[in-house]
Amino acid sequence: MTPQQDLAASRPLGVAKELGAATLDEATIFSRGVVLTGERAVLETQNGRWCLLNSIRLLSRIVGPLTVLLPGGMDIFESEVRTLCGSVWTKARVTLAHEDACVEWAAASAILNVGAEVDADLPWTTINCNGWVARVSSAGDLPNDTEQSNPVAAMLAASFGVAEVFKRVYGIPGQKYPALPATQFSLFDLGTSPSGLGPALCDTTVPDTLLVGAGAIGNAIVLLLSQLALRGRLHIVDKQAFRPENLGTCVLLDDTSWLGASKAERLSEWLDERSPLVCSGEQAFVETARSGRHLRAMAVDLVLNGLDDVQARWDAQLLWPSVLVDGGINAVGAAVVTHRLDRPDAACMRCSFRLSLIDEMTIQANLTGLNRATLSSDLGRALTEDDLVAAEESMRPWLRQQLAQGRTVCATITEAQSRGLGMELAGGFSPSAPFVATASAALVVAQALKALAYPSAEFIQRFQFENLFVGPDAAVGVLTPADPNCLCVTQRSAIERVDTNRRHRAGDASLTGKC
Repeated sequence: MTPQQDLAASRPLGVAKELGAATLDEATIFSRGVVLTGERAVLETQNGRWCLLNSIRLLSRIVGPLTVLLPGGMDIFESEVRTLCGSVWTKARVTLAHEDACVEWAAASAILNVGAEVDADLPWTTINCNGWVARVSSAGDLPNDTEQSNPVAAMLAASFGVAEVFKRVYGIPGQKYPALPATQFSLFDLGTSPSGLGPALCDTTVPDTLLVGAGAIGNAIVLLLSQLALRGRLHIVDKQAFRPENLGTCVLLDDTSWLGASKAERLSEWLDERSPLVCSGEQAFVETARSGRHLRAMAVDLVLNGLDDVQARWDAQLLWPSVLVDGGINAVGAAVVTHRLDRPDAACMRCSFRLSLIDEMTIQANLTGLNRATLSSDLGRALTEDDLVAAEESMRPWLRQQLAQGRTVCATITEAQSRGLGMELAGGFSPSAPFVATASAALVVAQALKALAYPSAEFIQRFQFENLFVGPDAAVGVLTPADPNCLCVTQRSAIERVDTNRRHRAGDASLTGKC
């Protein structure tokens, strides 16, 4: 096993440890076989196909040998599946077979089926979706209607299903995290008792859009954007390059040549080739990008965040778009926070998230040994010999390693923060699983589409799946009121002027999504 594979495995293993897994031996876990299959009637719908393709991307990153078993006679879809199976990153192998192949069902540690039926005699989970409703069951059959296409619900269904597989493969205690019964969740209603399938999606022109963060959540957002019929301009910003540990959590990181390359630039290139959206990307801090040439040339009115950094959230909010949707995760839960200019009673990102009272530059100086002059300079520039001369003497040997690797000041800070968290050790990365990130991305994109195309629908400012492993019944939604001392309240008149000027620049009086 290569060092890259060790790093990629550490984060899901960390999740299993937090959940009290009975088995944490990496070799054992990644020797357990998993089968992904589907029922013809469901796979003949676009929803079924999205569910299966998304499941391949997720399963390949967290399990060992994966067998994908397809019904015969689906030549065009089989070709698409074969291409993905051959290109997706995996720790073991992904094998494509037909339904008449000799498969030892009883030997599989877990079986994920895209369809409606559940085989109670096997470690079986079934998923499907229809409209905005995602479905999962490990005990009892599901409804078999899947005709109203919606890739966001398909993404969430795959996330739920792969979480069920994770429980079985990683030995998560069933008494605390039992297999889910037949469960439905509507991304339109944000509840487990859907009032209906929700409105049909249509071709949509979106306002100029900024995606902040191109990590695990950002990868999943980009995958969803490629599956939606959207037109408009999208700019992606992320301060980091891809690293080996991202292989286990980023669903589009299949090509190891991406390692060391800008996350934002790689994702924008990938999406530009697969979507009507006109895409661009840059490796930068949000604060820097806000005044850069890309965003100055745009009238950004929709911001999608996939971040783990409060300062970046604060900086993104200063664009004051009509809609800002923020996704977040921890080891087991996924959340979304939405700010809309037409809802001044609800908190923005600056009053939803609080900055630490500790001086950030002091922390960075203590972690890196770099002096304040270096830390207050252009963080996107390469580290230099002069920076080392001015740095804390005891940190110079480590800083020289960063210099030899061609790291920027920003990347050096990030590396030092990882060291400070113990992330330099194999298996010591912050626990994370790709299906938790894809669940958050589904929430983000659903809330954005809802705000743009259906602004009069019920507004929930903050929503979260508290623990994906116990299912969506544990989900909660609240409305956090705006802080009267926050800029979103005290500078309301100025923000409205910014909004008016932006609409004039865009040449459109209503910067909402249009069908």
